[in-house]
Amino acid sequence: MGSLLIPLVSSVAAKVGDTLVRELLRAWGLDKARRKLEQHLAAIQCILLDADAKSRTNPAVCRWVKDLKTAVYHADGILDDFRYEALRRRAAQIRPHSTARKVLNYYTFNSPVVFHVSMGKRIKDSLEMIDELVVEMNNFHFLQHAEVPTLVHPQTHSHVDELKIVGRQDEKEQVVKILLGHAHNDGNNNNVMVLPIVGMGGIGKTTLAQLVHNDQRVMHHFELVIWVCVSDKFIIEEIIRSIIQVASKEKSKFTNIEALRKELTEVLGNKRYLLVLDDVWNEDRQKWDDMISLVCSHAGSGSAIIVTSRSNQVASITGTLPPHHISLLDEDQSWELFHRNTFGRGVEKQEELILVAKNIVNKCKGLPLAIKTIAALLHSKHHSQWFSVLDSDVWKDDILTTTGIVPALQLSYDHLSSEEKICFSLCAIFPKDSLMDKDMLIHLWMANEFIASETRGQQIFDVLVWRCFLQDLNIQKTLLSSFDEFIHRPTTCKMHDLMHDLADLVSRNDCSIVQIDQILLQRCRYASPLELEARHLSLDIDGPLEILAPRPRTILVQMKSGLSHRSRAKSKFFSLRALRTFQTMTHMTNLKHLRYLDCSYSDVSSLPEATSMLYSLQTLKLIGCNNLNKLPEGMRYMSSLRHIFLVGCRCLERMPKSIGQLNSLQTLTNYVIGSDGGRGIDQLKDLNLGGALSLTELRRVHSAENAKQSNMSGKHNLKRLSLDWAHATSYGTHVGYEVHTDAEGILKALRPAKRLEVLVLSNYTGAKFSSWMHNSTLLEHLSELSLTGCKNCKDLPPLWQLPSLEYLSLKGLHSLASICVGNDDIDNGESFISPPPFFPKLETMIVANMPKLQRWHQEEAGQVAVVLFPRLKKLNISACPMLASMPKMLPLLEDLLVIDARHIPLYHLMGLFVQFNLECKANISVEPRVGWLPIGDFHLLRLGDSYMRLRLKGLMDNVGRFEEELYRMPCRFIKDLDITDCGCLFSPEPSQIQQNIWNHFGFVESMRITACNNIVQWPVVEIRNLNLLRLLHLSFCSNLTGSLPSTISDDENVIPPQLQHLEIEFCLSLVEVPKLPASLEKLSIDFCPKLGSMPTILGNVKNLRDLRLSDCNALTTFSDGMYGVTALRTLVMEWCPMIETLPEGLLQQLPALEELHIRDCPNLEEDLLSGGADWNLVEAIPNRSVGRSMP
Repeated sequence: MGSLLIPLVSSVAAKVGDTLVRELLRAWGLDKARRKLEQHLAAIQCILLDADAKSRTNPAVCRWVKDLKTAVYHADGILDDFRYEALRRRAAQIRPHSTARKVLNYYTFNSPVVFHVSMGKRIKDSLEMIDELVVEMNNFHFLQHAEVPTLVHPQTHSHVDELKIVGRQDEKEQVVKILLGHAHNDGNNNNVMVLPIVGMGGIGKTTLAQLVHNDQRVMHHFELVIWVCVSDKFIIEEIIRSIIQVASKEKSKFTNIEALRKELTEVLGNKRYLLVLDDVWNEDRQKWDDMISLVCSHAGSGSAIIVTSRSNQVASITGTLPPHHISLLDEDQSWELFHRNTFGRGVEKQEELILVAKNIVNKCKGLPLAIKTIAALLHSKHHSQWFSVLDSDVWKDDILTTTGIVPALQLSYDHLSSEEKICFSLCAIFPKDSLMDKDMLIHLWMANEFIASETRGQQIFDVLVWRCFLQDLNIQKTLLSSFDEFIHRPTTCKMHDLMHDLADLVSRNDCSIVQIDQILLQRCRYASPLELEARHLSLDIDGPLEILAPRPRTILVQMKSGLSHRSRAKSKFFSLRALRTFQTMTHMTNLKHLRYLDCSYSDVSSLPEATSMLYSLQTLKLIGCNNLNKLPEGMRYMSSLRHIFLVGCRCLERMPKSIGQLNSLQTLTNYVIGSDGGRGIDQLKDLNLGGALSLTELRRVHSAENAKQSNMSGKHNLKRLSLDWAHATSYGTHVGYEVHTDAEGILKALRPAKRLEVLVLSNYTGAKFSSWMHNSTLLEHLSELSLTGCKNCKDLPPLWQLPSLEYLSLKGLHSLASICVGNDDIDNGESFISPPPFFPKLETMIVANMPKLQRWHQEEAGQVAVVLFPRLKKLNISACPMLASMPKMLPLLEDLLVIDARHIPLYHLMGLFVQFNLECKANISVEPRVGWLPIGDFHLLRLGDSYMRLRLKGLMDNVGRFEEELYRMPCRFIKDLDITDCGCLFSPEPSQIQQNIWNHFGFVESMRITACNNIVQWPVVEIRNLNLLRLLHLSFCSNLTGSLPSTISDDENVIPPQLQHLEIEFCLSLVEVPKLPASLEKLSIDFCPKLGSMPTILGNVKNLRDLRLSDCNALTTFSDGMYGVTALRTLVMEWCPMIETLPEGLLQQLPALEELHIRDCPNLEEDLLSGGADWNLVEAIPNRSVGRSMP
């Protein structure tokens, strides 16, 4: 604990010597007390390391350290009061009197005399407390130790090198073999396999699951690969929402479980998926069954689930296969892992070092996390210190038994600096497995005065990642629009559970996480540690909470639920340094010491003017506040402000006046340019801004000279820049075709500095792009470029020459005819003897809404230049009706989407793909908008296994043209066919052309037919010859009756002979189902209210393993001929109210039945419950549920 006090004591000591505080105390005659306090703090700083060491074994010292902590926090609060008073007085000298008086009405100050006397008494009382502690300190005879600085080797990205994994290749191959073999195993083909991976914390369960998840064979085999981190909160709704979000790339708007079920059904859509549920702790079988029934109900053949857990009990509940127990690394593997993470990082090998290192590695006992952590520790130490690590008492003590902390982690923590320790300890405020925003962490550290600058915070963050205290660095996608994501891209990280346990231990009740539901809130009152010592609180609750902690310094509200009125009392918030809330703080009285205020994604529409008197505030975050329309006009007096985040504040139409006076400002994500004084672009002149900046309403800049006053070229720390001539984020909203020549001069004056990485240019009204956009040297670091709504520009700058460009988006350039022009079209006078490669690093390109675009390259002097995209992986083209060609060479293309390109034939697009790799997998969508069909939504994905998915939508005529296209297409690759609203493909008596079309689909294995209302009778002629078809899904075909044409007898085989899955849903006219093939393994019928009986030949389907009936209101009986369905394992009936009985001798007919689930079948349920008349029919079924208990 003593080491954690060092940064706090240092901060308070610095505050005692602060110029503002010193001058105020001298003016009040308290300078003597100030100097004595300064001397005491200096003496205490020198002995804190020794006090920390002795506090572990000496209870008296431990109590002294605890008392010191209380006294220092008390002194810190008093000094903050002095500092705030000094800041308030300084601001009062420059604030207009009327405004200051209006704002002061929010605050309640005692008279100056009373305040003076009160503060004098408080500082003397604080000094007296510390006097007593210094006397006691001298009796302990502590030794003075200076802190040894940590040796940190600067590295680039090595801390996220996931390739440095040892000893898991064989285990990965075992798991992959199980997954890929599942779909080909006839015995399990119909059920979702669940494979648990079990092992102790830190052994590498998640790492193994990630290796499997990212394996190319797995990615190719499964249509969906989904990763969900579950952790200790097993909330079914949240898990389902996470699955939906990962699978659909969109966040679900539903919270109701029934609505989520339906959305999940649409997202999974009977696709073959792999779902990884990481870090599962739930041991409640009923919860698992409830969740798995939702996930598995619409799983495609061969779907699988991987569950990682520390618990064997979890494995027994979840697994359909024996668990895979992940093993510790053996001695050779342990040494290899250590070697890669130490010597592999540049540490010189020495024989003596190797011997010491091997002894240390052996003490890690094969635990990968411990080995990586200790490797990072030794890498930061001089070679002579390796011996002290080997001889540490941590290895000798049974620390794992007494504290639950792995010794290697404790040892690594002990070797952090005091600043690094206290910063790490604050991470305990975040729930396990949660994402932590790097900038948020640094700003919280600063708010609590653990560190003095962002630079030091970045250094500490890098050390914590480097030393494995933090992991999984990632650029996180946000809930904002794609436009705002250009500006706001938070770097996130996570903390391993074992590291979180360590943070909990070392924070010693300073940090507390409250996670509780509404019901519990109504029944209990919070006790320790909230009532006692907690200073940093995370509130993950649903309902109002009364905070009982007397002096919280950090409160992070995780959900949109309120704090109770008692919690908002002055005594609760007076000590706050950091607050995240979703509520509007109508009274700012209690927050005058606040350094960090985050109201992001709240409904706040304005901040009260009193906010401008938060003179200590450093960070203001209002990200995603869509209703925010006003900021405090007096913000220019908030002299401590360093960071203002306004991304996604769409309604904010003007900035506070004279924001250029904020000399400490480093981040201003958004600036709305005003036309009146004090709100213009000139306010940015002296601001040293970094990170991201979005300038909107550039049309209000009246001249190039005015634009030059922004000093954009001098802002060398800017990485991302957005320039928008309008206020809207979508192109063309405010700006017409009129050319504004001054816009060209303004853009030229906004030339950025050389380090720019992302540039967004929107609604630009000039006819030419600026000369600095032709300068590939100036833009040599530019990796992303978006040009949107630049309607008047006929030519692009030579973007193909940019050496670092990886992402290019061109939208709404209505006058552009070609992407590339001649190399001589360069305004800055540069020339090239031979042109560099076109787009040498470009990986993603989006071209949209460009009505005049015809070519990729402008023809010159009778020769045609070929545009090369050597690294392009993703190409999206939409609303380019004049574009008649495609790039000639796309050797690495993986994803091609073409919508509304009327002159590009479908076969040309497919051929473009196939010419480079005949082993291909594609998604192809066809809608009546493109080509001569016309064809649209062409989506092509290369995934490597001779597989294409063709989607047809809205084809009502032009079957002849479509047939011609099919002759030119490599239809042998089409394995998945999705047909929606295509009336021209079906008729009671199909024409020869229609039959020819269906003959092209002879290789199709999976087919979905949706909303084809032309289908009345069973489509016998259309699908009869699809001999490879294994899955047939019919939905929303409202006129389908299921009857056969009069020319075909009921005994004929009209369904393809290899069909394994038949799924029919929302076919409101269905009254019968044709004869089913013997190959059928799964039959699912949902919401077919006119279906009165099951097929009489059901008993001939000997391979049927899964039968599901739902919402069939007219269904009255099963076939009595079920004796042949001997393989049936799962029988589910939901909402079939007319069914009264099950077949006699159910288990004799169905000897393999393992699962029976019946719900909302009232005529059945009563007799099937324990003691009912038919209880004997179901008593022996292993997994059964009847009535509302059904999962």
